[in-house]
Amino acid sequence: MEVYTSYFYQVRNMNPNIVPLSTAVGDPAWYHAGLGLSCTFVDKNGVLNGMRAEPFRPGIACNGLCRGRANCASADPQTCAFLKTYRAQLDRLAPAAISQYFKSIASWYEQTYNQECKALALLFHEAPTNPCSERVVVQQWFRDNGYDIQEWRSSEVVTTRRP
Repeated sequence: MEVYTSYFYQVRNMNPNIVPLSTAVGDPAWYHAGLGLSCTFVDKNGVLNGMRAEPFRPGIACNGLCRGRANCASADPQTCAFLKTYRAQLDRLAPAAISQYFKSIASWYEQTYNQECKALALLFHEAPTNPCSERVVVQQWFRDNGYDIQEWRSSEVVTTRRP
């Protein structure tokens, strides 16, 4: 099973072998069918929507540190207080525990939906071209812990139809 980064817009291009997981504090309403954070559903492409990667959600220490690029005091991701605080949060995660966490999600998905989970996609609001995104910090955390995580592309995962 692979782990990728992606953004919410790309969910529409995913297939049932990919389980998207939100890393956001607030998800788009459509990601939960407008029914709140506890709602999950399978969309018209057979992709499970509404799952969240809670360990990667910015914690309370990050609150108020980011006001968006237009209102940014530093305009430099290298000196951003929000991204530094978020990285410190990730550094408290145990890579082995995260690996087990992802395996348990994949196993649950396969048992519940009778569908192979070939990949998990950690979702962010920002596009991959935006340097002011938690994605950059998450990718670096994975690399620093020996895992070469990549941005998901629609050609990355082969579709297998449900039996």
